[in-house]
Amino acid sequence: MKSFVSFRFNRHKLHLLVTERCYPEMVRGNRYRTIRWSFVESLEPPRVVQVRCPEMVTKGNLYGQVTVRMHSKQTLVIYDRFGRVECGSEEPRDVLEYLVFERHLVNPYGSWRLHGKIVPSWAPSKEPIVKTVMLPGPVLQPWQELEDVAVEKNRNSYQNSGINKTTVPS
Repeated sequence: MKSFVSFRFNRHKLHLLVTERCYPEMVRGNRYRTIRWSFVESLEPPRVVQVRCPEMVTKGNLYGQVTVRMHSKQTLVIYDRFGRVECGSEEPRDVLEYLVFERHLVNPYGSWRLHGKIVPSWAPSKEPIVKTVMLPGPVLQPWQELEDVAVEKNRNSYQNSGINKTTVPS
């Protein structure tokens, strides 16, 4: 059973879930897009592949970083601002990800947040995203409809071609 969650973008909630480094990467270019993502199933249990504890800036300012290998089935569809599919599909795909989570260890109430994603060198390259654009149409006055402009254009082309006015559809 597929279940898609529909929600409005909440930047404050997203800041709680991802680090300051990851936030711009997640939101860049998504202002006028609709993203539908669904987690279908886990194909393997998540596995920790690396743990680091680097000191940042000063001694005693510790951050914990954990790299987790996740193999799952997911769906992702991205729609442009006109509602057309920009990339992805409703069909579930196997996804192998290496996610890096980070936590400020000095803060006892800190939470683990997504810090980034590692793409291995052996991973296949992503398919390019085909951009959709809106073709410019005729300039309409507030009282005109698109159909009225199309009919006028057809009448003008008939008149210029020498066809009798009685044969022009109205």
